[in-house]
Amino acid sequence: MYYVNLVAGLLTPLSLLAVGIFWKIKPPLREGSGLAYRTALSERSQETWDFAHTHISKLWIRLGVLLSLITVLLVHFWVKESFTLLLWVLAGQMAFLCLSAFFVDTLLRTVFDGDGRRH
Repeated sequence: MYYVNLVAGLLTPLSLLAVGIFWKIKPPLREGSGLAYRTALSERSQETWDFAHTHISKLWIRLGVLLSLITVLLVHFWVKESFTLLLWVLAGQMAFLCLSAFFVDTLLRTVFDGDGRRH
């Protein structure tokens, strides 16, 4: 059960890390239909698109590493056989995933105006 909890707990952080690294190396195309950070703010111009993906990739790499370490420690010392604590760990990971979108959108608002031009 320990390994199942560990694998389940590491799915989100390792996904964040993998996507962050992938986007840092090769950001998604604005016209593409694949995986991308698509919000109204990020799609205003090519410059906002590039800015958003540059910053979300950095944030997700850092979050992926940090959440992986925290998850390994929590699963190793506290979760072991308790599925309830694992659910709390997963909920915390999802909260950080959602908050990252708010952080990047806030950064976009501070750097760009309503038309997608820098202030």
